[in-house]
This record gives sequence, structure tokens and C-alpha cells, in this order.
Amino acid sequence: MHRWFPLFWGFFKVGILGYGGGPGSISLIQSVAVDGYHWMDNAQFSEVLAVGNALPGPIATKLAASIGWQTAGPVGALAALAGVVLPSMVLMLGLFQLLTTYRKNPYVHGLIQGVKPIVVVLLVLLVVQFIPTAFSTKRWVLPGMFFVAGLIAIRWLKISAVLVILAAMLGGVLFMR
Repeated sequence: MHRWFPLFWGFFKVGILGYGGGPGSISLIQSVAVDGYHWMDNAQFSEVLAVGNALPGPIATKLAASIGWQTAGPVGALAALAGVVLPSMVLMLGLFQLLTTYRKNPYVHGLIQGVKPIVVVLLVLLVVQFIPTAFSTKRWVLPGMFFVAGLIAIRWLKISAVLVILAAMLGGVLFMR
């Protein structure tokens, strides 16, 4: 058996059982890497976890790549990454295909229409929770102007969101130090 197959299989199980995203998978990864396959000890795992938490991106994929690399080099990193990502990818593609195939079905159409407002509510709640901590100053006039200008630029002037974000960053450097 190849050295990379246990990496793929161990992280595939994490990908299937890791409910709740990356943070919920950390204990599963620890169990697979330390207790199950003995790729490392707890001290080494805590170091990998600390470095993984310091880097941007999903923690499960960072841990998989790091443990895979340490265990079997570049092929091990790819095998572990494939194992942790493949279950979600297959389920997402399958669900997408199912919804696309039956999108004219009144039940599927109703399901999609029922979910849309909830997604909007979740996004609005996220913004509402973010507003009090978004600004370090009590002065809301300039940030409010940035908000209105960004809304107009993106919504009505059809300017790329990337350009608007870059302009806001420049405006923040110039006017909000």
C-alpha cells in the first residue's frame, strides 16, 4: 500500500464526519493523526495547529496539507487535501446537479424561494452585528459617506466591487488615519 493512501483515507473520514466546518474537525484530525495513524504526537500536533491557526484559510485544509507534507511529502499533502475536500465537493456537486435538474419542479422551486429570504436575513444580521465594531471612532459621518458612495458605485454605476474596495482602502488611508 502506498504511503499516501492512509493519508487520503484518514482525512476522507474527517471530511465525511467533520460536522460544523474546520473548528469542529480539529478533534477528529487530532484523533486520526495522533491516536489513529501515529503520524505525530500531541506536541507536534499542537505546533501544527498553532501555525495553522495563524495562517488564513480553512483550518481543516491547512492541517491536512501540513500533516500530509510531513508524513509523505508533496504527494502526501495532495492526498490529505483531496481526502478532506472530496466529500464536501462531491456532496455540493451532487446537490447542485439535483437542484439544477429539478429546478422547474414546484417543490424544488419552492425550496429555493424559501431559502433566499433566510440567506438575506443572515447577511443582514451579520452586517448589523459587525457595525458597532467596524469603526474605532464615534464619528460616523465619513464611514457613512464611504458606505453611501460604495452603494451608489456598485449598485447604480455598476463599478466593479474590487475597484470600489480598493478606492475605499485608499480613502481610508488618506482620510481616516
